[in-house]
Amino acid sequence: MVSEHAPAGVAGDASSATIVSVIRLFDIFWHRTLGRPYRLRGVDSGGSGTSLVLLHGLAASSAVWKPLIKYLPRDEWRIFAPDLLGFGESPKPDWPGYTVDDHVQAVVAAIKRRHLKSPITLVAHSMGCLIAVRLASKYPDLVGRLVLYEPPIFADDPIYPIHMRRRGRYFAFYEYVMAHPQIALTHSRLVWRIAKRIVGLRLSEQEWIPFARSLRNTIMLQKTHQELQSIQTPTIIVEGRFDFVVVRAEVHKMFADNPFIAMRRMAQMHGLSARSGKHLARILRDLTQDKSAIA
Repeated sequence: MVSEHAPAGVAGDASSATIVSVIRLFDIFWHRTLGRPYRLRGVDSGGSGTSLVLLHGLAASSAVWKPLIKYLPRDEWRIFAPDLLGFGESPKPDWPGYTVDDHVQAVVAAIKRRHLKSPITLVAHSMGCLIAVRLASKYPDLVGRLVLYEPPIFADDPIYPIHMRRRGRYFAFYEYVMAHPQIALTHSRLVWRIAKRIVGLRLSEQEWIPFARSLRNTIMLQKTHQELQSIQTPTIIVEGRFDFVVVRAEVHKMFADNPFIAMRRMAQMHGLSARSGKHLARILRDLTQDKSAIA
């Protein structure tokens, strides 16, 4: 209880803290206890064209898709590019694990809320690819085609020894970053500005929990390569030849036996640019012109 003699500022701070606590308790009850999904913000073009859903990567937002969206005819596509849970303008709760299934639940709810016609075409970048693959695996009737641009596939399988060695180096770096948030939030602002320019990475203090938990529970604990090995949704994987953010060693070998997967490569770093936007738009145009082809 606030003393009647307390300074006005203290009383105000206490009242504000109480309101915040009540709101947080209701948020947890509504979303965690009752399982109500959060409402994702993002870009929705409207219209009646073929449903196209765009999923961005870790610590990014729907804004990364501008280089692609500007090349897509609005009369052909109904475009929905959500800000994933914890990023951009979407809610950033501090209680979820930010697992791949947490992200999938929020995206599926957003798709249903907007009454997008299925089957949708799902295009994803970086971490968004892992979410897209799980979504297509869980809801095969919802997704007609997948285009995965620079997916960070980390296979935990000794069949791929070169991949495994590089995976170990990446994971050691991830562990270091998660143990030292000051690298991202204080001492290395310049590093993150450079990262934003190169790969679309953006990170605020409010996004640290979603970032760290998504990095561990969606990227590091992924089962994406097993899901892709058996997926039956027509899928195109597009690799950047100069992409140093993901491990590309032996990825072709992983999916050589799946006839539903086609591999492509372009001279691109990890991120969306005018060049990659045109390339992805051309892939989507080819898919609409030849609905039986994935390559």
